[in-house]
Amino acid sequence: MNEINFYKLPRTIQDGVIEAFRGRFAPVPIVSRFGTRRTIVAWLTVSAASGVLLAALCAAGLGDVNSVFALHPTSAAAAYVLLAATTVIGVLRALAYNADLVTLPFAPGLFVFPANLVDARDHRLRVFSLAELSRVSAGPRGAVVLTFGGTQHAFPLEDPSRSGDVIREVEAACSRMKAKPDAAELRRLDPFEPPAIQSPFASPIPLSREVPGWHSYAWLLAAAVGVALGLGLFVLRNRMSDARMYAAARERDDVAAYQSYITRGRGHAEVVSQVLLPRAELRLAVANGSVEAIDDFLRAHPKTGIQAEVAAARRVALAAELERAREVGTLAALLAFAERYPKHGLDKPFNDARHALYVRALDRYKSELPEGSEQNADFVRRLLAYAERVGPKSTPQGLRGPAVQVRFRRLPSQDLERADDIVRKIPMFSGATSLPTRYVDATRLDPQEKRTAAALVEGLARGFEPELVTFEPGPAFEGSAEEQLTVTSPSLVVSYRVEASGIAHASKKPQIIIMGLKFFFKTEFMLPGDAQPLVTSYKIARRVPAGLIQQQTPAPRPGVLEAIVYEAMMREAFIDLEERYLSKWSRKRDEPK
Repeated sequence: MNEINFYKLPRTIQDGVIEAFRGRFAPVPIVSRFGTRRTIVAWLTVSAASGVLLAALCAAGLGDVNSVFALHPTSAAAAYVLLAATTVIGVLRALAYNADLVTLPFAPGLFVFPANLVDARDHRLRVFSLAELSRVSAGPRGAVVLTFGGTQHAFPLEDPSRSGDVIREVEAACSRMKAKPDAAELRRLDPFEPPAIQSPFASPIPLSREVPGWHSYAWLLAAAVGVALGLGLFVLRNRMSDARMYAAARERDDVAAYQSYITRGRGHAEVVSQVLLPRAELRLAVANGSVEAIDDFLRAHPKTGIQAEVAAARRVALAAELERAREVGTLAALLAFAERYPKHGLDKPFNDARHALYVRALDRYKSELPEGSEQNADFVRRLLAYAERVGPKSTPQGLRGPAVQVRFRRLPSQDLERADDIVRKIPMFSGATSLPTRYVDATRLDPQEKRTAAALVEGLARGFEPELVTFEPGPAFEGSAEEQLTVTSPSLVVSYRVEASGIAHASKKPQIIIMGLKFFFKTEFMLPGDAQPLVTSYKIARRVPAGLIQQQTPAPRPGVLEAIVYEAMMREAFIDLEERYLSKWSRKRDEPK
C-alpha cells in the first residue's frame, strides 16, 4: 500500500486522477463505492464521550452534603480541563475533516482501476496495487470483496448478478499487473501515470488544499478553550454544589443540617457558623425552658453574630423564671431567683414582685384587723416598709425577716410601800409575811414577763409570714419612766408599774391580809428612726380572789398562801394585758369580719 497526498501531485496527474474518478477518461474504474471515512463520527464520539464524562464528573456529589465529593478538590480541576479540552478538540477535528471533504475536487470514495485500488475518501490517497491482491471474492448480497493481506474492501453492486463478471475482470487485471506491463500499457491502466502528451491549454499550477485559519491552531485553541471552560466549569460546579447544600440546610433549619454544611461547605461557612447554627442551637436552648440552657449555650458560643438575640432570649427566660418565682408567692422564692441569677437585669420587675409581697401582707393584715384599729393598720404599713427596706436574712430555720423584740421595762412603784403601812395597822397582821412588797418583786414578776412576752410574740406573729417579719422576746429595758426610749431594731416595749389598789382583804381563818393590786401598763411599738410609735395604755386593777383563799384548806404555813394569791393577781393582770392588746391586732377566731 502506498499513500499519496493528492495535493502534492503534478497538475496533469491531478486532472487525470479527477477525470478517472469521474469515469470520463481511461482508465475507467472497474467498480467503485462512494463514501467517506468515519473520522467525523469518531471525533464526535470522542467529544461526546468526554462531554458525558465531564457531566458525570460535575454531577458526582453535586449538592450532597454527605458525599466527600460535594466540593471537588483543586486537584480535580486538571480533570475538568482535560475533559473540556478533549470535548473541544473532538468537535474541532470533526469540523476540520468536514472542511477537507467539502473542498475536495472529487467525490470521495474507493475506486478499483485495472492497475490498482485507490482509497480516495480524503485527500490522502491510499493506493493498493492489484499485483498485491491476495484474493477477490463475492461477499454478502452480491458484493465484491478485494483482500490485500489483512485489509478488505467490499464493493456492493447495484446488480448483484454482475458480481461474477466483476470478479473475473478484477482477476484478469491482477494477472496483467503481475505480468508487469510496459509504460504505454500502464498509462491505460493506472490513473497516476503521467500522460504521453500534455495539453498546452492545461494549467500547470497544482490544485491546493484550502485550510481554514483556525485549522492550524486547532490543538492550541482546544487547549485554551479547555482551560477556560474546564476551570470555569470547575468553579461554577463547586459554587452550585455549595449553594444547593446551603439551600438544603436552610430548608431543614436545624443543628444537624448546619453542622453538616460546615463540614462540607465553604461559601456560606461564616454566616452558618456565626449566625444560622448558633440560632438553631439557641432555639433548642429556648425550648428547654431554662436560663441554664441558655447559659450553657453562651459558654459554648461566647462569640456569635446573634448576641442581641441571645441576650433577648436570656431576658425572656429570666422573666419566665421570675414569673415562676413570683407565682410561688414567697419572698424565699424571689430571693432564691436573685441568688441563682445575680446579674438578671430585671431590677424593676423583681423589685415590683418583691414589693407586691409586702403589699399583699399589708392587705391581708388589714383584713384581719378589728374595727377602730386604723392606727394599728398605719403602723403595720410602716413596719412592713421597714422590713422591706432592711430585708430578710438566712437562718438555720430558713429565711427570716427583721425581728420585732417584745421587751419589758419594769418601773418602780410609787405607793406600794404605803400599802405595807396600811397592812401593819390591820388586826390580822401576821408580821413580815403580810407585807405586799414582799411578794411584788422580780422573783414573781420575771416569770410573768417571760410568759406574756411569749404570748405576745405568738399572737402578733400569726399575722405575718416569718420571711417578712418575725417576733421574739427581747431583753428587759432598764431606766426610769422619765427616760426616753430609743431602739435600734423594731421593738414592742411594755412599760409597767404595780401599785396597791387601796382595798385589802382580811381573814381570820385562815389568818391573812391581802392588798388588791393595780397595774399601769404602757405599750410602745417602735421602729428605728420613726418618731411616731404606736402607744397604748392600760390600767388593770385586780381584786383579791377571796375564793382562791377559801380553797386553800388546810391553811398552808404563813407566807405560802400570800404568795399564791399575789401571783394569781399578777398572772391575771398580765393575761388581761395580753388579751386587751392582741384584741386590737386581730379578730377572735369566731368574730366575723
